[in-house]
Amino acid sequence: MRIAIVTVGAICAGTLLASTAMAATPTLRVTPGPSLTVQGAGFVPRSLVRLRVTDSGAVLRMVTVRAGARGGFLVRFPSLETCSPTAITATGPGVRPARVPTAWFVRECPPPPPLAPAPSPY
Repeated sequence: MRIAIVTVGAICAGTLLASTAMAATPTLRVTPGPSLTVQGAGFVPRSLVRLRVTDSGAVLRMVTVRAGARGGFLVRFPSLETCSPTAITATGPGVRPARVPTAWFVRECPPPPPLAPAPSPY
């Protein structure tokens, strides 16, 4: 009887731990400032997270960071301007990949002004 209770307890505990690890929804955001700073949250605590910064498909930077005790991290890229990339993603174990929403780039990084028309030769 005791073996059955211990087994059921172990199964329940394992299921609970697995569901809480998978239930975490990681998020990424860009913090304000002249250089690119990315803040991540909701990752598995103390896990390795791969952060990828791209511009039109070309990889600008790829780093691996360790999430803190609460599953967060902060990475600064002093050589990149805030609006240099077009996509930022992070992947870690046990959670879905996180992305900076495309709406952020549209809202915070306006396109350059249109070119002035060339003067007429006439």
